[in-house]
Amino acid sequence: MPLEALLEEITRKGEETVRKIREETEKEIERIKEEAKEKAEEILKKAREEAEKEAEALRKQEISSVNLEMKRLMLNKQKELVEEVFNLLRQRIKEMDEETKRKLIKMLLSKNATPGMKVFSRKEDEELVKGVVEELKIDLEYAGNVECLGGIILEDPSGDVRINLTFDELVDELYEQKLSEVSKILFG
Repeated sequence: MPLEALLEEITRKGEETVRKIREETEKEIERIKEEAKEKAEEILKKAREEAEKEAEALRKQEISSVNLEMKRLMLNKQKELVEEVFNLLRQRIKEMDEETKRKLIKMLLSKNATPGMKVFSRKEDEELVKGVVEELKIDLEYAGNVECLGGIILEDPSGDVRINLTFDELVDELYEQKLSEVSKILFG
């Protein structure tokens, strides 16, 4: 399965999950608004009993405080939702089948590796990476294991230049590139 198709599938499922999460979030926001409204009305009633001038000041202060708290809660919830979407993506990568992983590693190697480089992968993918290197007939040295979801790291023979093509790094780059786009989809 090509990376684009995988990303489309992940995006589709992510959008479906996002829709469900958005519905839950809207319900939660309504509940928070109701609680905040009830609290503000109660404070307003008590303040009127004491003095009209004092009541006006308290009402403005409480409404402002509640609005700030609601905004803070909404922003925190939005951040949680965006992070959850990317956590779902990471989970899908963990569950990726061997053939898809082989195709992705083959593509990453063929587009980025040059003879003499060292290649690193996670321990679970070592044999798969060695097999792809052999299949591509590129003069690469398998140099060890790294902790990651999958993918590879390439290093030039001197060790001065490293190309991080781990799935972790690729997802993090995608997160940075698509954060505003995902936020727009989630929150308009």
